[in-house]
Amino acid sequence: MSDTHDKSSGAPMGTGGRAIEPDADEARLVPQGNPLRPRGAAVFAAGALLAFVVMALAPQYRWGVPVGALGIAVATLGLLDLLGTFDDPPERVAARVGIRDLLGPLALLGGGVAALVVLVTLSVAGHLPPTPFSRGDSPALLALSASAITIPAALLTAVVGAYRLGERLGPYRVDEAGAPRPLLRRHGFWLVALVTLLYLPMLGSHSLTDPWETHYGEVAREILARNDWISLWWAQDGWFWSKPVLDFWMQALAMATFGVRYRPGEMLSAVAEGRAPWPEWAVRLPIFALTLIAVYLLYKAVARTFSRRAGLLAGVVLSTMPQWFLVSHQTMTDMPFVATMAAAMALFLLGIHADEAEEARVYEVDLGVLKVGLSVYHLVLGAIIACALPQILYLLSRHLEIRVAPLGLRLHDDVFSAGSAGNCGLPGNEPCRSVLPVLPGLRPALQALIWAQTLGIVLNASWGERRVQRLLFLAAWFFAALSTMAKGPAGFGLPVLCALAYVVVSGRHRDLLKMEIPVGLLVLACVALPWFVAMYARHGEPFTDRLLFHDMFKRAFTHVHDTNEGDDVSFRYYVWQLGYAMFPWTGLVPASLLWWLRRREGGATGEPGSAEARRRDASVFLAMWFLFGFALFSLMLTKFHHYILPAVPPAAMLTGILLDDMLRLEGAAGLARRVQGASTRALSTRLRPEITYERAMLGAVAIGAALLVFLVGRDLAMAREGQPSQARLLHLFTYNYKRPWPPSLDFSATLWAFTAAAATLCALLVIARLRRHVLYALVALAVAFAAWGLDVYFVRTSPHWGQRETLLAYMRASQDIPGPLVAYQMNWKGENFYAGNRVPAFVSSGKRFQDYINEQKKKGVKTFYFVTEHGRINSLSNELGSPRIFERLTSRELNNKFLVVRATFE
Repeated sequence: MSDTHDKSSGAPMGTGGRAIEPDADEARLVPQGNPLRPRGAAVFAAGALLAFVVMALAPQYRWGVPVGALGIAVATLGLLDLLGTFDDPPERVAARVGIRDLLGPLALLGGGVAALVVLVTLSVAGHLPPTPFSRGDSPALLALSASAITIPAALLTAVVGAYRLGERLGPYRVDEAGAPRPLLRRHGFWLVALVTLLYLPMLGSHSLTDPWETHYGEVAREILARNDWISLWWAQDGWFWSKPVLDFWMQALAMATFGVRYRPGEMLSAVAEGRAPWPEWAVRLPIFALTLIAVYLLYKAVARTFSRRAGLLAGVVLSTMPQWFLVSHQTMTDMPFVATMAAAMALFLLGIHADEAEEARVYEVDLGVLKVGLSVYHLVLGAIIACALPQILYLLSRHLEIRVAPLGLRLHDDVFSAGSAGNCGLPGNEPCRSVLPVLPGLRPALQALIWAQTLGIVLNASWGERRVQRLLFLAAWFFAALSTMAKGPAGFGLPVLCALAYVVVSGRHRDLLKMEIPVGLLVLACVALPWFVAMYARHGEPFTDRLLFHDMFKRAFTHVHDTNEGDDVSFRYYVWQLGYAMFPWTGLVPASLLWWLRRREGGATGEPGSAEARRRDASVFLAMWFLFGFALFSLMLTKFHHYILPAVPPAAMLTGILLDDMLRLEGAAGLARRVQGASTRALSTRLRPEITYERAMLGAVAIGAALLVFLVGRDLAMAREGQPSQARLLHLFTYNYKRPWPPSLDFSATLWAFTAAAATLCALLVIARLRRHVLYALVALAVAFAAWGLDVYFVRTSPHWGQRETLLAYMRASQDIPGPLVAYQMNWKGENFYAGNRVPAFVSSGKRFQDYINEQKKKGVKTFYFVTEHGRINSLSNELGSPRIFERLTSRELNNKFLVVRATFE
């Protein structure tokens, strides 16, 4: 840097030591960066070359993804070093530490991460049972090895290691007030611990749910089996063009990292080795990670603007809302879409209230041979590079094929394959064939050059950027780009709409100049657009017609695949569903959506930039987020219950703020009672009218909340003819709302107990002196409900809404009596995913089905296994003729929808 800095004030200094005015900094279009470091170019080249070679390899190797990820990490560090970003001048350094002082925390962090990877890998392979006492092994060993215990413990160990590292390095030594704050007094840690202990224990220990999880899981499996990360394939349905790629990439990366046997017929092949594999751990873990990031960033945004307690309460409310915690266990596109959008909203809220002159603190690490300065800049720009660079390198690798045996290189234009690798000869699957791009002129190398230039402009424009506010806005753009990769333009459209509306309502029009809009749009381009452009170059208008016009435009203005026949899909529809989505907080949410109006009136006279003005503006932003999200999805004609998920986080944040206000008012009331002496009568006189009025309002809220939560709970628990009752929680994320409830399951008593407890506690909020204790009891009840919902309700219903157990029954039976598995009148994709698509699929039967069976019988096959629905057994039996043995291997008690049948012929 050419400028020096005043060590006392942190203001940049000009010639002669005179402080530069803020306007001079703002006038500089591109902040000046540090001198280039040529050594970084060599590191970047080495990492990029390693990743490129892995991508160009013709077969997909077990170690390919981890090694490629290592290459990307090295290349990212090299590029940041090339830009001199580790060489910030001494006056920017907030703390210095030697590498030896970091060895302990690094060992704890690395050990936790390594243990997490090993334990998930073992669980995926079937070496760890889901819970203690799952098998006939030693109970003592199982208690120590169960994945439900060890995996959360490993993650929390890594979290503690990360905190210790930050404490030793500098960022966590003191809080924002400059006072030491140990780990156990940090609200954010307890929120992370709560989410981990609630969400992680049984995350991968039950079946994927039909149809969304199995649909998307099969698409992700095919990415690895076909070794094609651009063109998506969908079992017997051909090209998959219905959703953008983020969810599938995350699942595929996790499958490869944790050793899922993704090749045809191998998904559950560990059964032959005496183990029950759990690939669900791999496909769901990325969704959990995004959920945790979103909850924590929302906590930070609310805590920074209101209070730590408000942030913690808001995070707990969100984490215990049924739709949020249930969808966090679903490998569908909605949580990647909403979690990343919520992260973008939280970062915007942090950025809009950050001091525009504050610079990121640098923490210097002495490595012996060199000194490295680390800051939040590396976290933000490193994430952007790490997401854009692999796409650039993969596009380049489409022109080179490297074969190991025999060793050889082949340059070529982009050629890709259609068909399910290894399954192309099976009925229902298209023949495998080579395909040429529709737009051959838009070669992958040309696309890579365009995105490399775009990334280069982003890095150049942000080279010297160290202002915290600008970095927060860049991070918000990054998460908006990820949201766009998850489900399309709404991923950035909704955050942009909310941000613009906030600026208009708050009158902070000058803030538009600080939001990094030009650079943010370039971040959006180089992170989110490469896959869309590559798909258009390969497949042309059929791709955009399906994705943009059918699955986005038509869903907004017509009914596409929805299952709401007979239901009222007007404005009432999502009001109705949000009642279940937010239980047991349903009664307090309406009040929280209006409580901010009181804050706006009370803070109207506050000075701009004051704490009260920031709280007022943040409340307005959260309320608009809810209103825009609710309005957008209510206006769409195609409606699924889970579409309203984007409106859940802001409602939860406002509810947490309401709870904090309740506790604050009770604290103020206690203060007013303590100042009854004559010397403080004036203070008491000023405090009590406002407190009395607001406490009366909260009493009225309590009565309404108790009534509303009882009515919602009654719908969840009461068995009524023609009503789904206990299935309403599953309907928050499933597809077919007419599917019958398993007679073998009855949770009505438990649901009635939660309903009665929630209604009683809400009613007790009327008593002001008990309100603090009642609120804490309500929080405890919500946590218990979430634990029950995830670890009991969801686990016990999943066998009926999935196909893991039925396919496991086939795998075990075929060990004794071999025979092929055939899908009869099935198109749920669970049969494809768990069989690695090694299954003849007959969506409709008839002559083609009968000819296939007769052909196999002529080849000597005597025993067949069929996966089908219970209601289609008679049809199957009739089409098979007269098999000598026709037996059901699974019962309705195991799965009331699907079953496996064994047919043996003479």
